[in-house]
Amino acid sequence: MLMPIGRFATASRLSVKSLRNYDASGLLPAVFIDPQSGYRYYRLEQLARADAIRSLRMVDMPLAKIAETLDGDDSELVLTSHLEALERQRDEIDRMAQQLRHRIQLKEYVMSTEVTVKAQSNQLAAAYRTSPTFTEIFKAIPDGMSTVFGYLGASGLQPVGAPFTLYYQAPDGDTVGDIAVCIPVAGPAEASDGVEVIEIPEVATASVVHRGSYDSMGESYATVSTWIHEHGHTILGPAREVYLNSPADVAEADLLTEIHFPIDTDGGE
Repeated sequence: MLMPIGRFATASRLSVKSLRNYDASGLLPAVFIDPQSGYRYYRLEQLARADAIRSLRMVDMPLAKIAETLDGDDSELVLTSHLEALERQRDEIDRMAQQLRHRIQLKEYVMSTEVTVKAQSNQLAAAYRTSPTFTEIFKAIPDGMSTVFGYLGASGLQPVGAPFTLYYQAPDGDTVGDIAVCIPVAGPAEASDGVEVIEIPEVATASVVHRGSYDSMGESYATVSTWIHEHGHTILGPAREVYLNSPADVAEADLLTEIHFPIDTDGGE
């Protein structure tokens, strides 16, 4: 039984245009072409092949690969290869989408960011000083916090504010850092296990609140540093990251970190 191309298109759920392309490529040739009208006809048995072609085109398989799948000796190998290619493509799209989401969030954040100048009073803090590399920094800070909290427990001290890190030297790809992981406390205590109570002097700071992951704070640092330069201030000491919430309590996108740079108060506009 021969079916005209229009009826075959309806039965196979393929367009007439696609059927003509598949005929021209040899993937699904018409069994008869009317020499006068040029009209194509198909056999009923070709519907199964048409359905396979339609399914494989739905997963973006090229026509040559479809032919290799349907007519070759190892169709499973071809299908597996295409599946792996799709998975790689998916991973790359996921990566690009994540970057785009970050840029969207960054745009929203930068547009709403305001650098503020705050007066910081004298403060005592239990501090653990360490020298991590660039790759160690995100482990060194929570490890340092754990050490300081252990010190507080052993010393009978209670935290009186949000934990923070002082950056005497931020690590980079070539230089180890010099940081102090700190927790504010009300009174002094003896040093122990690398932790000591230090006094942080009164100072004015230019600050900004960063929302998002810790490894994306570079833009926020640049924002406040640019503001300091543009307003004629001088940075007087180590930058400070104050952790307003915890990864244990909120999603990474909702982390809040207040970034402070100590500045002079008489050099600005």
